[in-house]
Parts: sequence; C-alpha cells; structure tokens
Amino acid sequence: MTQQMSFRNMVAVQPVKDPAAPKAKPKRQPRHYVNTLEYELITSLVMQQYTHNGEVRFDQLLAMPQEDRIPVLMQDFGVKRMHHMILMMVKAFCYNLRLPKIKKLSDTKMSGVACDFMVAAGEDNLALEDIILFFERSKGGKYGPIKSMAYHYQMMQLFEQYRKERRAAQQQPGTEVEVPLKAVKSEERIAPEPTPIGDLLQGALVIDMSKKMSG
Repeated sequence: MTQQMSFRNMVAVQPVKDPAAPKAKPKRQPRHYVNTLEYELITSLVMQQYTHNGEVRFDQLLAMPQEDRIPVLMQDFGVKRMHHMILMMVKAFCYNLRLPKIKKLSDTKMSGVACDFMVAAGEDNLALEDIILFFERSKGGKYGPIKSMAYHYQMMQLFEQYRKERRAAQQQPGTEVEVPLKAVKSEERIAPEPTPIGDLLQGALVIDMSKKMSG
C-alpha cells in the first residue's frame, strides 16, 4: 500500500456525524487515543521520504500529484471527513507537547486550527504531508521553543514560518510543481461540493471554504 493511498483510505473512513442522530454521552478517551499505529507509520514514512539531513525535500513535495493534495481529497471525500482527519492530526500534536493542559489548545480551538489548515491548503495547494512535516519540525524546535500553545494564533504563527519556507522553495529555478487541476468532474466526486465551514462546525471559525477555494 502506497503512502498516498493510505492517506486517501484514512480520509475516506473518517466518521461523519449525522446531525439528525441523537446526541450520545461523550466517552472519556485515553490521552494518546489519536496516535493510531497507522498514523504513526505514515508519519515515519513521510519523514523518510520528504526530509534529508533535517531539511524538507521540497522538490519532491511540490511534485506530488494533485489528486493526493488536500483540495482534491476534500472534493472527493467531503469537508467533514477532511476536517476530522486534520483535527486528529492537530490533537496528536497538541497532546504530545510537554506542556501543562492550561497551556494547550482547547478542543474548540483545535477545531478552529483544523479549519485554518484547510483554508491554507486551498491557498497554497497543500497536502496532508505538509501538515505532518510542519508538526514534526515544530516538535523538533525548528521554529523555536514552544513554551505555550494555548491560543489559536500561536499555532498559525508557527505554521506561517513553514509556509514561507515552502513558498521560497517553490520559487527556486528547476523546481517541478504539479499544476493544480482547474476542475473536477462532479460525477467523479463521492461527496457534495465543499460547504461553508461555519455551517459544519458550531463554535469554530466561520470560514466560507467555497469562496476561499475559488480564489
């Protein structure tokens, strides 16, 4: 099974909550429940494939097929599944920070961060691999020591450093960049058109993904 195919499979099986279903009592989850074996394996593969001597191999990352990037995965499997997948990754990162709980993002703020990652993916044509690389480099202190992660802006300031690195690499001569698809046939989609994030997530940032994606 290829790494990209594993990601497609992981996104495809993310649960989608039925708004009409009765609310179940929340179950207490173990602290590391988000660190599934499959996710850890893929993270290891991403680091092996897209880093060398501690640096990101942006040439390979930027040459990744468009169908394996977040915008197309979101079209294929839906906004809710993609949000759930990225939120799982955000939780895995936050739960493993060696910080007291008061200095970590709340669940609501983590949901908002996942929304912003989706918006950034539409702007920069990102892949899930980009998010993993950002998290792993952040944990390694690449963007400075993390003394607090209690606020949404603290995460996004770190992520902006990664985005600047990626954009700089994209400007290098000879860098092969996969051209984004201008359109995806509606009959090839498994899920409806992306809908505004605000309609999907109560208490999170109100972001109109359809407008962001068309920009």
